[in-house]
Parts: sequence; C-alpha cells; structure tokens
Amino acid sequence: MNTGIEPRCRVAVVTDSAAGLDPSVTERWAEDGGFARISLPLMIDSQIYTNNDDPGVQERLVVATAEGRRMTTSRPSPGAFASVYEALAADGYEHIVSIHLSGELSGTVDSARGSARQAPVSVRVVDSRSAAMGQGFAVAAALDAARAGGGPDEVQRAAIEAAQSARLIFYVPRLDALARSGRIPKSLAMVGQMFSIRPIATIADGKLKYLERPRQETAAVKRLIELVIEDASTAVAKDADLSSRGDGRAVVALQDFYGGSLADLLVERLRSEFGESIQILRSNIPPVLAVHTGLGPVCAVSVPSRWVPGLSSTER
Repeated sequence: MNTGIEPRCRVAVVTDSAAGLDPSVTERWAEDGGFARISLPLMIDSQIYTNNDDPGVQERLVVATAEGRRMTTSRPSPGAFASVYEALAADGYEHIVSIHLSGELSGTVDSARGSARQAPVSVRVVDSRSAAMGQGFAVAAALDAARAGGGPDEVQRAAIEAAQSARLIFYVPRLDALARSGRIPKSLAMVGQMFSIRPIATIADGKLKYLERPRQETAAVKRLIELVIEDASTAVAKDADLSSRGDGRAVVALQDFYGGSLADLLVERLRSEFGESIQILRSNIPPVLAVHTGLGPVCAVSVPSRWVPGLSSTER
C-alpha cells in the first residue's frame, strides 16, 4: 500500500462494500494510504461473486431478479479481514478503526471482531448501525479525523457520531425482493403489493424500519422528496452552526439501483431548493444491498459539509 499521506498519529480506517462509496473515491483513499475496503460476497444460485465493483455483477443481479433466481449475501471470511489488518500493520499503522454494516443486518461485524483479536496492532471495530451512505459518511468522517492526526479515540468517535446523526432514507418500489430475502414477512409484501404500498424506510437501531407507507407511487415520490429536502435543510443548518461565518453547506448522497429517473428528480428538486449550498454525490446502491431491495430503490443521506471535508472537497 502506498503511504503518500503521512498522518501525525498513524490510524488506518477499514470498511466494507455495503457503504457503497464510489469506487473512484475508495481507490484514491487506498492509494493515499491508511484505508482499505473489503467486499462482501454475494451469491446467485451457486455462483459466488466477491468483487462488488464489477459492472458484470450488477448486470447479473438484474437478470437474476427478473428471473426470480435465488440470491443471498454472506459475511467476508475472517481471513479477508486478517490479511487487510496485517497489511496495514506492515505499512506502519499503529491502530485500525474498522467500520462496518449494521450487525442487525449482517454478521460482518462479528467476522471483523474475530480477526481483530488476532491482529498485530490494536483494532477497534465499529458497528455503524447503518448501511449504504449512512455507513459511508461514518467512514469518511473517521478517515478525515485520522488524516488530521487524530488518535484512535477521536477517529472512533467521529465514525460513531456521523453514523448516529446521518439518517438514511430509502424508497423501495416493490416489496417482493425484501420478502424473498427474509427482511420482511411474505404476507406483508403481499398486502403491500395488493394495496400499492410504496414504503419509505430507514435504518433505526441498526434495523430496517418504515418511516411512512404511502399508497401509490405518486404519493410516495412526493413524500420522499419532502423528507430528503427536510434532511438536507437540517444538515445545512447544522453546518451553519459550525461555521464562524454563519453560512451552511451540506453534502447529500443519492444512491440508486436502476432507479435513476427518481434520483435525477431528487437532484433537480435539491438544486432548485438549495442551489450551491449543497454538494450532491451520486453512486450505486451496493450490490450486496440491492440483492435484498430489488430493482428501482433510491436512498438519500444528508450531512453537514464540515463533517466530511474529504468528500466535501471533491468536484461537484
């Protein structure tokens, strides 16, 4: 690993692919040193795929969803964590903060903890209690703290504070994939489809929870836009509180899996409402989550810009 950036206190950050951070971002972070990301394996029928960034995996998921084939996910092996922890230790990092998908949704955290006990340096495992960019912003905040010279306490605290404060909102147009994966009862999915329920959900206390259950797509999209604008406004206000100048900015992450038209609509409405006061990051919902949500979901997370300067500095 290239250690192009030399933090004053050598703390590395590790995460997993459930965060759905854009590959161009994670590749740059890894090249700068002190960062690693582990892919969560997914399975379509009997075939295992471990590279979540492979565009071919997304294409296979679409086909498998249309054909109703069996799709599952699993935690990374302890060996995957061990090799990453050992490599970072060999690069001279004295501490590692390892931030992962909610333990209520995956056993990834348990695998990380098992490997952490055998690692050659101290490893603090953080259960983000979130997913997608709710987890991703926690990773970004932790990495910024590490590269500012923060010790393991500061880096861990930055991750936890961001994860607890960044509300993940997501819209799922159909419930059948959630039912197949066991995330909701099949009876609930049947009722939802019967009455055209289009739920808007979040992850609270690490678990999938519905915020609202609008009927019909038009009502659901209208309410989703209202909630996303509400959260972006809150993030801008928080950022203003942190600014000596009194101005506020926010970073809004929008992720979708073949729900691009709705994501485009959200971009249009956010730009109209906030102008240059927000930075919008677009990326795909990670395949390991798309296995459970099916086609068409969109999720959004808003945070104050000053929480994630490493992402806030990226080109709009």
